[in-house]
Amino acid sequence: MKKNQFKFNLGVSIFGLAFMLMSSLLLSGCKEDISTEAYATKTEPTLIDKIDEKSDELSSIRKLLDEVKLGNKSNSSSMTSVLSARGNYTVFAPNDEAVKQCVIELTGDETGNIESLSYEQKQLIVLNCIIDNGDASAYESVEFPTSNQTFALSNLNNRRLKCMQDAETHDYFINGDATSGSRVVETDYECTNGMLHVVSKVILPSTKSVSELISIADNMHIFGKLLSETGLYDELALHRTEEIAYEEEHSSYAGSKVYESTTNNNYDYQATRNVAFTAFVEPDEVFYNDWGVELPNVAEDGTITNWDAIKAVIVQKCTAIFGNQAADDLKNPKNAVYQFMAYHLLNSGLAIDELVRHFDEYGYLYGNDMKKPNTFGYSVNVWDYYTTMGSPAGLMKITQLPTEEYYINRISVYDNAIVGGTYVEDPSTPVNTKYLNKPGQNGLNIQIQIDNGVNDNNAANGFYFPIDHMLIYSDDTRAGLASERMRMDIVTMLPEIQSNDLRGAGLFYFPKGYFSNISGETTGTTILYLQNGYASASGAWKDYKGDEILVTGRYDFVLKLPPVPQDGTYEIRMGASLNTLRGMFQIYFGDSPTNTQPVGLPIDQRESVSMIPGQPWVADEDLNNDPELMREADRNLKNVGYMKAPQYMMVNGTETMETCRNASPGTPALRRIITTANMKKDKSYYLRFKLAIENAKTQFMLDYFEIVPISIVNGTTPEDIW
Repeated sequence: MKKNQFKFNLGVSIFGLAFMLMSSLLLSGCKEDISTEAYATKTEPTLIDKIDEKSDELSSIRKLLDEVKLGNKSNSSSMTSVLSARGNYTVFAPNDEAVKQCVIELTGDETGNIESLSYEQKQLIVLNCIIDNGDASAYESVEFPTSNQTFALSNLNNRRLKCMQDAETHDYFINGDATSGSRVVETDYECTNGMLHVVSKVILPSTKSVSELISIADNMHIFGKLLSETGLYDELALHRTEEIAYEEEHSSYAGSKVYESTTNNNYDYQATRNVAFTAFVEPDEVFYNDWGVELPNVAEDGTITNWDAIKAVIVQKCTAIFGNQAADDLKNPKNAVYQFMAYHLLNSGLAIDELVRHFDEYGYLYGNDMKKPNTFGYSVNVWDYYTTMGSPAGLMKITQLPTEEYYINRISVYDNAIVGGTYVEDPSTPVNTKYLNKPGQNGLNIQIQIDNGVNDNNAANGFYFPIDHMLIYSDDTRAGLASERMRMDIVTMLPEIQSNDLRGAGLFYFPKGYFSNISGETTGTTILYLQNGYASASGAWKDYKGDEILVTGRYDFVLKLPPVPQDGTYEIRMGASLNTLRGMFQIYFGDSPTNTQPVGLPIDQRESVSMIPGQPWVADEDLNNDPELMREADRNLKNVGYMKAPQYMMVNGTETMETCRNASPGTPALRRIITTANMKKDKSYYLRFKLAIENAKTQFMLDYFEIVPISIVNGTTPEDIW
């Protein structure tokens, strides 16, 4: 059972729940019909058994479980039936006093009678307290986040729950601290179908949008006002779940799954698509410290009485960066203030632990369970690139350091020696000093805060995070980003994957038109997401960050690339793990999705290195790890259009610290050079991929892309192997 088969949409306040149209309710996580064969074996108590055992304190939630159904059909299963069935559920059951206080808050009924609740309110209470862990084990308390970060999986209301541990009492609090959160008062009742914990307060994540939470934060008056004046407030207020119908051309669905014969796996059909956002926000003091903007004077009604003076400075600063087009219309995407604001926003809903993905970076061990990578033992920087909102859009790099600090647009200096390198930041000069001469003025090395103190940053449609300096897409920002090799994971190029909590969560099938950055899909195009650890035959994969997009059938589609930060010539590469199940395809490139031109000859992902002309792939150890011989072998391989995989990537599914650069030479991980092109900033570019052989049962793998400035490709210093 997977959490994205159904969605629960809560885009209104708690007190307005009674007025929601329940026909739009799409519950998350499980099948609606539970067969009698699914009921858990009685050797240990089920979750319902354990709740019944504790009837002296859990009688209210027990009654609600009986009433609330998983779905809005007449034959939908009750949550009691669901928690009596096989599975792996984490339940944060509110005790009777917690439910009583919630009833009083929601209804005003001082008796706390649960019958005062509307059905919608009952659903809210029940679905927020349950996480479906799928085929992974339920969360024990030792696995709870401790520093106000989120659980990896959403609850049945499709919300990520935050958790912190009090430094003094060591108590855990869900969605808040000792003052505002739900204290976990009893932990780790192990059941046959999950884990039961008891909490002292009903878990009710905010139903406000990202823009609403920013606007009511007590330290973000300026940013909130700018959202309103640019019209971006309304965009960040969108809270929509789209239901996608099953397609007629597929006949092999079993429940919510489609069986894909080329991989011999069942994939969850993505029947819903959520719209979600992430915002990076300067608090008022950052505007004051970095730009000299007056601190806002806020009247009792929320009006900023010195707004004209504040706005004048912001307009002047933004105009100096973005120019004076549409100067009198802040809602015009060409306006300087609009461009400044749009660069802070992403079309992906990202919790703090989703900003980057840990799995196979150099020196890191994910642990015993690939489905739950370790949240400790980080070894090197991990980064992801994102395309920001706005037209034209910008490029944003987010990096997490091994110290677990997060930065935007950090330009690092690494120990990148070809032999003996570690790829850790240089301890004496961790960040390129060229981009540190104007702190707070050049948009580089901006630190992200994981929360906003007493202000809630977990919205119904995404998250926001405070930052410590002004985030601008200036010439310095662009030059900094364009000074590096830009390695971009395919997942972050498809924002819908993270907005729907799919990254690292299993095997998924996407219907036509699901992705905003994929167009022109033919009827024969089948797009799948794979995460190592979930596939039935998962082994020593050679995938960047442990996942990939797999395309099968008689495919033909167009992928939109992230924007380049600066005008210039770039080499475009794609990574792939070759094997005999792959196929052959032709790539096209251009600045229009409907007018791309072929680049190079068709690429065959079935190749072994012995099939590459001249057999230039040579293991480093066969060259005695001699730097000069290694560079010569790399040049020979590149002369025929290939590069070894990065030293940065380790082989998935093993803990031998084997890097993909030298792994399995028969069917290796390689980088294929697609083309070299002159590309303009603020312009869109596209790659088209088309099957080039008759066999439509072959696989086409999308893993990551590299967009590399020609100054790095042909520099006086050879490009590093990392």
